[in-house]
Amino acid sequence: MTHHFICNHCRHENKISISESDRGTYQMQNGDFKDTTCSNCLRKEKTHINDIFGKVSKTLILSSFFTSIVIAVILFFTFRNIIIISSEIIGIPTLLFFYENNLVKSFNVYRIRKK
Repeated sequence: MTHHFICNHCRHENKISISESDRGTYQMQNGDFKDTTCSNCLRKEKTHINDIFGKVSKTLILSSFFTSIVIAVILFFTFRNIIIISSEIIGIPTLLFFYENNLVKSFNVYRIRKK
């Protein structure tokens, strides 16, 4: 999951680094605001954690797809059963996508009360 925010000045979407998987744990450890810098206009501002949203990481999905292709080649030389290979190629990235989508949905739904 990658975290993003939109700059209030230029409306550019920026990527941000947050290690927590939900807003509640981030608030307990770091507070309600995150110091951010826009990569487009270089303006520094404090962004409320409700204005930060999550997205599914495309690099993780693509890397799992290429890993499943490598595993499929190994399975092809081991079993020679096309049903096992085709289900593995589609299954691993699909399961990972649903897991990532569930993490993103739980991050985006949970909101912190603004003071």
